[in-house]
Amino acid sequence: MTSPPTTTRIAHLSDLHFGEGEPALARRLAEEVREAAPDAIAVSGDLTRDAQAAQFRAAGEFLRGLGAPVVVVPGNHDIPHGDDLWARFAKPRARWREAYPDGWPEVVVAGEAALIALDTTRRMQWHLDWSAGGIPLARREALRRALRAQEGRRRIVVAHHPLVHPEAGRRRAVPHGAEPTLALMREEGVEAVLSGHLHVSASLGSAPTLILAASALSPRLKGEPNGWNLLTLHAAGLDVERRRLE
Repeated sequence: MTSPPTTTRIAHLSDLHFGEGEPALARRLAEEVREAAPDAIAVSGDLTRDAQAAQFRAAGEFLRGLGAPVVVVPGNHDIPHGDDLWARFAKPRARWREAYPDGWPEVVVAGEAALIALDTTRRMQWHLDWSAGGIPLARREALRRALRAQEGRRRIVVAHHPLVHPEAGRRRAVPHGAEPTLALMREEGVEAVLSGHLHVSASLGSAPTLILAASALSPRLKGEPNGWNLLTLHAAGLDVERRRLE
């Protein structure tokens, strides 16, 4: 008797922006995610509006209450903004580390899948869009090591910034180092990359598939309602169901 095919379900949330969203919307999102009962949760950055301690605490409490292992990466809103340039340049991730002294897992294994965190935040750019992020060589090499440590599993990378933009974000800068990072992922056989940042949902390309989630909670919408993605990995591939919080 053969075993039934296995599936793995992953909730993909992005751009929570605690500090500007409605608490009732956060409660509804938490209820939906718990009801979906995912095997793991991927959060692709921007937990906070402007990297304040109370916002980090609220985001952490929210994520720990969802009932599944979580991979979390910071976004550009999770480092100090232009009103505190000294902190942005001297210690951009200090507030993140103070809020989460135990950190978040860099890798979560769920069924056949391995979710792997990639920090794409960057304190400055050589152009005007400082929110665009980047992946320097050291982070790419760390990613390669993490991917090889999970060889044999279906590897999914979680990163705040999309490495390729859909039509809705065509005028925005992609992260510095996006092309060599994508080349590395193709070499290592990454199946998908989960991102946010643009506040729109999209699926682009293949090998890897680039999956963007809409803003989960921020009221600063880009033509579509708040929402999140429910991914199902099965033998034939990966399905993406876009859930709307309307």
